[in-house]
Amino acid sequence: MEKGEIRLRKVIVHILDSEVGMPVLSDTLLDYGSDFGDFLREHIYKIASTDEKKTCEFCKEESAVYQQLLILIEAGMADEAFIAASQNIASHLYGIMNQNIEIPQADFVVALFGTDTENYLALLKMDFKSSYTHKTQSDAFGNTNEIIKFRAILPAAGQKLSEAAIISLTDFTVSLTEKKYEVNGT
Repeated sequence: MEKGEIRLRKVIVHILDSEVGMPVLSDTLLDYGSDFGDFLREHIYKIASTDEKKTCEFCKEESAVYQQLLILIEAGMADEAFIAASQNIASHLYGIMNQNIEIPQADFVVALFGTDTENYLALLKMDFKSSYTHKTQSDAFGNTNEIIKFRAILPAAGQKLSEAAIISLTDFTVSLTEKKYEVNGT
């Protein structure tokens, strides 16, 4: 898969922040522009082309994600089905994250995309980064510029995502990048 072949069709973002106490699920598709589209294509391409990815398949009887994919395909990839499937997958991931505090908070981007020959679903966990930015406050005495630490910064386009999956909607193979975390003491 070449970067220029990736055609985004539907994109949604959910916020998986354990400090909020519940996932912040979007009810609408993301209206992405060309800059953000390029950002997503770059991340998708990096996952698809890395030598570090693992190719695997679902345990079909046990996988909540696989079940959501079947519902999505049966619904003909309709917007409502895509939104519902992405929300269910995000909620499932949030439950795992909440039970295992080592897993970092993140924005979770779900993107339906295709090439000339096949459709895919990208699951991109974009761990929050902390960075500094400026903040301006105005009052009766004038402007005050401050430097503040902002923690919900997305990774740069050049950075590698540590946790992501690209799923073929033809044969359900999964290209996976993952990071090890302690889960239930293991």
